[in-house]
Amino acid sequence: MSLRCRRLSSRVSCVFLALCMFLNSLPGLVLAAVVTLDSIKIYKTHEWLDNKPTVYFKCQGENKKILPDVKEKNTTYVFKGEESWQPLTEFLGTKCKRCGLYEEDTFNSDDVFDEWEFCPGDFADNDGKYIRKTKKEFDATFLCPKCKSGRTGESTVI
Repeated sequence: MSLRCRRLSSRVSCVFLALCMFLNSLPGLVLAAVVTLDSIKIYKTHEWLDNKPTVYFKCQGENKKILPDVKEKNTTYVFKGEESWQPLTEFLGTKCKRCGLYEEDTFNSDDVFDEWEFCPGDFADNDGKYIRKTKKEFDATFLCPKCKSGRTGESTVI
């Protein structure tokens, strides 16, 4: 290999390395698709006594997000997305997450309203909404304006 080729190859490698380091240092290049809770209505609680439930949302491997206002069944709670416990989660691509809605239990393990594979593709193109309905448990509307849709926008009813 000639001396000139080595210099050119070395320059290209150095420029490529510098470019990679620069791009990795910019946190805004990997855009997170933020998911917030727009509304929720629970139809039953799992408490034996007439205590107010502690309802929370949690994705596997993440911290739980307690929904402090959700205390009464058959009441629709509407949120602005600016609450201190929002956002619920973030998607960093098209990969799904195992998430669920739960109720803390005083004596046993926490009760499960529902668990599901939560995916960016669950959100419809129109308004970035995903509606999750679990019969006799809850209805919830999630917002993710930056999520790409792989579906037609129908709700999921279980």
